[in-house]
Amino acid sequence: MVKGIGVDIVNLDRFENINNDRDFVNQILSDYEISVVLTRNPISVQVAKAFALKEATMKSLGTGLHYGSYWHNIEISELWEIKLSGFLKEVSDKMQITKINNSFAQTKNYVAAVVIIE
Repeated sequence: MVKGIGVDIVNLDRFENINNDRDFVNQILSDYEISVVLTRNPISVQVAKAFALKEATMKSLGTGLHYGSYWHNIEISELWEIKLSGFLKEVSDKMQITKINNSFAQTKNYVAAVVIIE
């Protein structure tokens, strides 16, 4: 049974100079994610995908940064699978989430992510 859906779309122009903004990358991605995501090219697209996926995940759970969730509570594997921890894991457990599905769409200028939780 679907318990939540989250969608996010980002303009790739926002991530064009991501190599020059390590503070932003470190805020969004864990050390593990940096070791996986930043090895794929183009880096700006990979970070944009991770950002959109994390935003869509928070939306699917009905939370946001202002509710105490944090970027590092969502970890993305090298296969783009989602693992939750901390506050978001607590939310997920209360909702009895058993599966997190996701998908991407990409054009020249945008990346969109969709997350469906069951």
